[in-house]
Amino acid sequence: MRKSCNNLPFLFGPSRKGFIGKISDEDDPAERDFGTIAACLAALSSSHEESDEACNILRVHNVKAVKQAVLVYDAIQNAE
Repeated sequence: MRKSCNNLPFLFGPSRKGFIGKISDEDDPAERDFGTIAACLAALSSSHEESDEACNILRVHNVKAVKQAVLVYDAIQNAE
């Protein structure tokens, strides 16, 4: 898909979205941070499999929580 867009950066913004509420049965968007983290890590997971489809930017509300999750995820993925 990115090739058809001249390899522009890919932004993924699942933060507190309705699909997370539907999946988790959570009506309050402020309570969807765990689902946001899961969606972000799934996007990064697919990025490792297909580097040309890599997610470059995550747009989230709870930056601290997602940053911590991504740092841990990255450390696990790159462990030797």
